[in-house]
Amino acid sequence: MIDETARTPIPILYSSKHIEHAPKVEFFHGRLLDYPEVPVRIENMKSALIESGMTRLIEPVTPLPESAILKVHDAGMIAHVKNIRAEIEKRSTGRNSPQYRSSGEDELYLYPRVFASRPFMRRLRESSIGQHGYYFFDIDAPIGTGTWEAALYAATLAYEGAEMLLRGETKAIYALCRPPGHHAGRDFMGGYCYLNNAAIAAAHLMQTGKIAVLDIDYHHGNGTQSIFWDEPNVLFGSIHAHPDYEYPYYSGHADETGGESALNTNVNLPMQPGTDSDEFLAAFDQLLRRTRDFGAKAIVLSIGYDTYIDDPLSTFKVTEETYQQVGAALMQSGLPVLIVQEGGYQVNALGELAVNLLRGVHQG
Repeated sequence: MIDETARTPIPILYSSKHIEHAPKVEFFHGRLLDYPEVPVRIENMKSALIESGMTRLIEPVTPLPESAILKVHDAGMIAHVKNIRAEIEKRSTGRNSPQYRSSGEDELYLYPRVFASRPFMRRLRESSIGQHGYYFFDIDAPIGTGTWEAALYAATLAYEGAEMLLRGETKAIYALCRPPGHHAGRDFMGGYCYLNNAAIAAAHLMQTGKIAVLDIDYHHGNGTQSIFWDEPNVLFGSIHAHPDYEYPYYSGHADETGGESALNTNVNLPMQPGTDSDEFLAAFDQLLRRTRDFGAKAIVLSIGYDTYIDDPLSTFKVTEETYQQVGAALMQSGLPVLIVQEGGYQVNALGELAVNLLRGVHQG
């Protein structure tokens, strides 16, 4: 048996700032449900990873430069997320207003109410509430007074992970980002995502050459795909539930292969309900082969544990041992790897799933 503690500890990047973002409810087909993207997700993973003896915890205290965010995101969108806190505080007494939904006795989150049909509703951008609908594609990413701080430090974790790889400090690092990011595009947010952590990291790593962003969350990373659609130096590869039956529906088909300037740099492997571990691992091996053929200098892995068989949002049948095999295969690629946390909503299992992934990293 491998003595896990005998190997060099894997750096784990974590920020307590994520707790400041904690919506309580979401709306689904007319029903008010508990918000599944909760702080305990990251806390459970952090605790299990520390207890595993395989890791060392790092908590950055200085946020990443805004210039790094603006490499992948629209300046107007960033200004909106930063500034909407004042608007929420100003209007917090108007809780009966239909654009507000109470998600806790003392906390208020702003949900989009009207979505701009661009470009014909562009005047909506003149008001903060209008901007809110302009920059969102769904109602699953409400903003509260702590959302910007949480999203900023989630992006900081991914950026700092990229910095550590650039400095040659480690071959593998795990950024426990929350909120997640892969549904956030250049000028849109949604799906629990505000800043695209993986894209920010990949853009920073591009100074070394070509980069592969491999997304194995259950849901397609429509934001990451859109950001790198015309970027020939980034390979985006994704394994996800087929968009014919699963969110985000409008992206993730196999015939989406990249823009005119980046043909065949976008690889979607949409999977059917009931996808098991063998099918999942075969698809992941296909992404790693494409990564090798692309000539990538590093891998950013968007990891979502919502592919797990017991995840409440999943139709896949991926077992917990599979993530260990994923971790081993990653390191056998011989490339530096930055793991960026995305989804995963079976909170009681997340710690063990994350530990299994890093067991594989140790093996590799």
